[in-house]
Amino acid sequence: MAVAGPMTMVGVPVTLGSAAGLISMLEEEQVALQTTALRSLNKVVDTHWAEVAGSISVIEAMYEDEFFAQRHLAALLASKVFYHLGELNDALTYALRAGDLFDVTEPGAFVQTLLAKAIDEYIEQRSKPEAEQSIDERLVAVVERMFERCLADAQFHQAIGIALETRRLDKLEEAVARSEDVADSLAYATRVTQTLVSSREFRQLVLRVLVRLYESVGVEPHYLNMCQCLMFLDDADGVAAILTTLIQGGEEEHLLAYQIAFSLYENEIQAFLNRVNEKLAPAAPAAATATAA
Repeated sequence: MAVAGPMTMVGVPVTLGSAAGLISMLEEEQVALQTTALRSLNKVVDTHWAEVAGSISVIEAMYEDEFFAQRHLAALLASKVFYHLGELNDALTYALRAGDLFDVTEPGAFVQTLLAKAIDEYIEQRSKPEAEQSIDERLVAVVERMFERCLADAQFHQAIGIALETRRLDKLEEAVARSEDVADSLAYATRVTQTLVSSREFRQLVLRVLVRLYESVGVEPHYLNMCQCLMFLDDADGVAAILTTLIQGGEEEHLLAYQIAFSLYENEIQAFLNRVNEKLAPAAPAAATATAA
């Protein structure tokens, strides 16, 4: 068997002008030679993909063989070939079939392009009515690994953005809870939700989660942002309850109540303000009496 270019004893190319020798090894009967070819081709496919593409059917058949121990390695090679051919749907399909061999932590264009494709596909599926959703478990696994990578790298804003894009409220809560600065992450999530989440129904769900997180994550409540969320939820009772609490507090709480009132006024939602005012009216005399005492 002729092999182009000098090879080491284990079949890994030192210099390689052509991948023909490695490609021919794919059809050897010995599994060890096939495995060596797959590993070597995965390393040189970026520069020899046009040659490798001529044997894509052989590589696909290796993946389809359920008894072939390196079928996931074959899937990874097929994914890279389809990526270079511009067939991103097929590239993603085989990347998912490669399982953990598709390493979401790699910084190269191949991985980053397919991650973006995976997110787009996941978003498309999650946007459908629940009865019409058909999400590949392997796609879910890739998205989960992306979340974990963001959190492990302390990229909490990115994790929050992906959670909102993919409509994963559980991941939104996890990203906030694991943040190094919970208050900052909550404020960021609030801004992004109000400005970039286009679906009113989903935005309402997110805002409810954010209000609950403001109340329960163990940081001092950020009443201003909470009231902004409640205003977008049209929850006059919730805003009035917070203002009542602040009015019954000390000087700092009174100043914060004024700040919230001015912020709400700037939004110019008069009907909402009127409802808040009606809820506050009974509390005003009680607060005045307490102050006088």
